[in-house]
Amino acid sequence: MSKFFNVQKLITKAVKALPRSKKVSPTIKSVPRTKLSVKESLEKVKSKEYLKRIHRLDEAEKKVKTGKQMMKEGQKERKKMKDTGTAFQFRDKKSYHPLKPGEAKKFKVKKGMSQI
Repeated sequence: MSKFFNVQKLITKAVKALPRSKKVSPTIKSVPRTKLSVKESLEKVKSKEYLKRIHRLDEAEKKVKTGKQMMKEGQKERKKMKDTGTAFQFRDKKSYHPLKPGEAKKFKVKKGMSQI
């Protein structure tokens, strides 16, 4: 190719030759200006954010509390099933297992704990 023919220059000339709109976007009018000073405005924003964080933390604490309560109820239910003989626990494991009626002899279950 000759050094006078440059595709990139032609493309840039074509792009620059296209007419463009010279419109300027309008000013934002939906958010009113604050009547407070800059320092007061920043304090107000910070305090609102702090309140949001307090509420989010309270919600998280509430979830943890209900989770702990649900865990306690579940543990109570498992212990009750072990005591009544509807479930058993292996001596060296922490997991609980249900018992079919009449199956306690197979696992040699005594007081909710299995000897196997």
